[in-house]
Amino acid sequence: MRPGKLPELPAAVLILRDGPVSLAKLAHRFCARSGVMDVPGLTAVMYEPGTETSVTAVAALLPHAGGYRPVLLLEAGVAVAADAGGGERVDAVTNWLLQHGLHLVADAGDQVQAAPGWVVHLSGGTGLRVSGPGGELYDGDLQADPAWQRAVTTQGRCLLLVGTGLGLDQAPHSLQETLDRVDAVARQGRLVGAVVTVEIR
Repeated sequence: MRPGKLPELPAAVLILRDGPVSLAKLAHRFCARSGVMDVPGLTAVMYEPGTETSVTAVAALLPHAGGYRPVLLLEAGVAVAADAGGGERVDAVTNWLLQHGLHLVADAGDQVQAAPGWVVHLSGGTGLRVSGPGGELYDGDLQADPAWQRAVTTQGRCLLLVGTGLGLDQAPHSLQETLDRVDAVARQGRLVGAVVTVEIR
């Protein structure tokens, strides 16, 4: 197989299990077989207390259905909590968000479902707070283009996308670069999102 080319064979699905907690991971069929693996201590790894996670927020208008839709991109700076055994690394942030109502996103153009309980709060022009059923995900500033502000004001909602490895600390040079970054993270199973309510004060 050439570097950078994905195999055309189906992927293997490996379920990591620790009591009532399960985590599904995808792998090449040449690397692993589908099955269930008991991983004692997995729960503690995924919900390790005291782990600091920095979050970066960027507002963007991305192509959708012949037009553009307002998107709020959030990047979690700490994705992997620890080793879950056998060299398997657990993306604790993605797992937590999935458990609290967000959905896996395959690419930036996906028709993403809503997530009840998730709200984007905008205040004072630059204030941003993102909260959901599990608590507050972000509380800080957002520099948004006036066109983005008008779109969320008119629609009353936006697409929330959260991923690890988006590189939001380095501004993309073009819209296509933004889409490429989002799609690359989505292909790795590290992008979640939902259509969420926007409240403006």
